[in-house]
Amino acid sequence: MTTIAGIRIPDSALARDARDLAREHSPEFLLAHVDRTFVFGALATAGAGLHVDEELGYVAAILHDLGLTEAFGGERRFEIDGAEAARIWARSQGMSADEAQDLWDAIALHTSAGIADVRSPLCALVHWGAGLDVLGFGADQFDPALIDAVHTAFPRDGFSDGFAIVLEAAARRAPAAYAMTWMAPLVNQCCGVELPNLTSTWPPRDPFAAVAG
Repeated sequence: MTTIAGIRIPDSALARDARDLAREHSPEFLLAHVDRTFVFGALATAGAGLHVDEELGYVAAILHDLGLTEAFGGERRFEIDGAEAARIWARSQGMSADEAQDLWDAIALHTSAGIADVRSPLCALVHWGAGLDVLGFGADQFDPALIDAVHTAFPRDGFSDGFAIVLEAAARRAPAAYAMTWMAPLVNQCCGVELPNLTSTWPPRDPFAAVAG
């Protein structure tokens, strides 16, 4: 079994099938991102003293951005599209309904700061791993040598530009799905709409002020 930055990379049939699914539909930069997400997330949860099933954690991390691919992106938030695709795949692989639901939760909530990290250790793994890789959240908590080891194994070539492209594509597929979310400013910018978000509507205006006492 391969070990990267002290984290074992699962090599079960289920783990290999999950990565095959991700590889089939993801560009190289996105595949490297989900690989890094697992290792960073595993480091973070281990550091927090949280126990996560190794195989399930790997599968959740590897599949967490299916909703950003052309094959699985649809008319909902990309997190939900990805979660649904992963759950269907999980059940087809013989995973239990509870395991498939845990997988769904981890993927659907992976951008939900303050929710994912308290929902379950599995949700925390994907949320923390993705957050570290995309935004650098928590990177200062780790030995730089560990970060370097992850980047050596899974290089960041093309990630910044490529990730911007797939996020914009998701925004254009389903702009209305991102009202009041972290994606709203991006949707407004690239789609020419005016989705509400807290920064643009603060302080909030009572939509029923006319009928208030």
